[in-house]
Amino acid sequence: MVWELVGNPARYPEWASEVIEVTGVATLEEGATFEQRTRTPAGKSTTTFVVDDLEEMREIKLRCLSSGYYSHWLLTEARGETFAEVEIGMDPKHLGYRAYDTLLGRRWYRRLVDDSLSSVAEVAKREAPG
Repeated sequence: MVWELVGNPARYPEWASEVIEVTGVATLEEGATFEQRTRTPAGKSTTTFVVDDLEEMREIKLRCLSSGYYSHWLLTEARGETFAEVEIGMDPKHLGYRAYDTLLGRRWYRRLVDDSLSSVAEVAKREAPG
């Protein structure tokens, strides 16, 4: 259930509070790109993301081609539960992004990780059978 949420960018608007819309996800594979409309501290933006790493049911790493923002999810199934290791950050591509990353990034990324984990757990629980 958790993989169905984090392994499919088209479902991100259901749980990722900053994601408004995802388009262009045809086939999910390494190197695939899609458009994501996002709420950021600076307003709304539409950017292109690329799938950097993908291991079905286990790992997905996505990166924004303009800012260098990334999210990396590793999932482990054990005893009927799903454990998630999540890293959100930025490899800034331009001066403005470097300044943002230095000044506000750490707090913003922490909030995104916390919010994402809570939201994924909530949606997965709501959608769980029985």
